[in-house]
Amino acid sequence: MEKNLKQILIVDDEANVRVVFSDVLRRESYIVKVAKDGPEAIKAVDEETFDLALVDLRMPCMDGIEVLENIKKRKPQIPVIIYTGYGSITTAVEAMRKGAADYLNKPFSPHELKSSIRKALEGAEQRN
Repeated sequence: MEKNLKQILIVDDEANVRVVFSDVLRRESYIVKVAKDGPEAIKAVDEETFDLALVDLRMPCMDGIEVLENIKKRKPQIPVIIYTGYGSITTAVEAMRKGAADYLNKPFSPHELKSSIRKALEGAEQRN
């Protein structure tokens, strides 16, 4: 595999969302791993190297903000994009304050998703 391929972690409790996002990102030549909840995502972050995490806000066990906080504690260099179908200014501000690279409200287009990921990856590369 090429070294310049970026690995993205998708964290969502809905299997259909994981499949759709995975398909879109694999077509863009990203390496994709999925996690069905926060604890699985944290385990993956501890065990593997990711260039970006895409995290749903509303999940059972651990919400997206908690996942964001855990990722940032473990590997602060990983950009985290929070997305939700239940967006509010309050949660957007909280996510950004806690280190999210972006906050997307569903529904969003594949183009918006890819653009957000590109910007977050470029920002992370500039910081390194």
